Amino acid sequence: MNIKLSEEQQVLCDAIKDTCEKYLNKDVFEEDEKEVFNREKWSKLGELGIFSLPFEEELGGLNVDAVTTTLAIYTLARYCKDEGLVFSVVAQLSATQIPLWIHGTEEQKKKYLMPIITGEKIGASVISEPEAGSDASGMEAKIRKTDKTFILDGTKTFATLSPVSDILLVYAKHPNGIKMLDISALIMEKGEYEIGQVFQKSGLRTSPMGEVVLSNSEIPLDRLVGSERRAMSIFMDAMMWEKLLMGAYHVGAMEQQYYDVYNYAKQREQFGKPIIEFENIYNMLVNMRMRVETGKLMMFDVSKGFGKNQGDKYGAAMLKLHTAESKLKNSLEAAEIMGTYGFLKESNVEKQVRDSLASGIYSGTNQMQRRILYNKLGD
Repeated sequence: MNIKLSEEQQVLCDAIKDTCEKYLNKDVFEEDEKEVFNREKWSKLGELGIFSLPFEEELGGLNVDAVTTTLAIYTLARYCKDEGLVFSVVAQLSATQIPLWIHGTEEQKKKYLMPIITGEKIGASVISEPEAGSDASGMEAKIRKTDKTFILDGTKTFATLSPVSDILLVYAKHPNGIKMLDISALIMEKGEYEIGQVFQKSGLRTSPMGEVVLSNSEIPLDRLVGSERRAMSIFMDAMMWEKLLMGAYHVGAMEQQYYDVYNYAKQREQFGKPIIEFENIYNMLVNMRMRVETGKLMMFDVSKGFGKNQGDKYGAAMLKLHTAESKLKNSLEAAEIMGTYGFLKESNVEKQVRDSLASGIYSGTNQMQRRILYNKLGD
């Protein structure tokens, strides 16, 4: 599909493409192999304004709408070969910045959100636990309140960006609460928590993920985000935006992959002709292109209904589900088209397959998205 952009959107997309080609696509394979998070590239993204997209100008933001924000993430994924970096951008924007933006106090926004917007500091959201994944409300990390502080105790896991973060948004449970009504979210600063195991992963290897250990950590009362015991609403707002922006990342990455494989199929010859002329090859390319185009249509349609305090949770769930499944299917078909080259470590397709493996897990599993959409089957 042809996307008609405003002049402002075109300038933004051109700047993102230029930054990818000049700075972000350097040493991608080496950094993936060594699991390197490149802080210099992160700073370049801060200079570009990628962390400032939907936020008000007084916070240092660009104050663009959700459609433009989604378009920017799509464009970043379209031209950046480091998917771990793109994934990290979406994780911070949706899971840390959005909650502080919607639910934080003015003082919290100035002290914690503004330096994240500029790229000076990195923020992570910490909610998952060894026994609390899809059922986030089943967490066991404890929070106790005294006259002057909250005290946190427990272990969090699978926290994206936590090993390199300066600021954490941590969810924990009060005693004697009612499951969904006993969780609060607090801001923690570096030095108030410990990083446990840093996980090695199959894909998205430049996006660090680790454990966070809370050992009777004392946090001032003014670090509470939103209302006490009402943090699940904060988490749901974050997840709604995360599904939208992860969908945009998936679509952009799929489109990058499609054109790489399409050009390969036009050039690669077997039996005296380009392999794109073989039915099984062009059938796979057609399938790949259809998934990209349907994902793009859904992405723009869903983003039109988003704002600071609103969003289509069902549309976001369908977008995330469709693009997560499409991304893995496209990657496997791309590897098949590339043949042996798609299996080699030096191939971008090999890395794309690995980067796609978790697409149906993060931001809510595919099964959880289907559970959400089950409630809308009759509409």
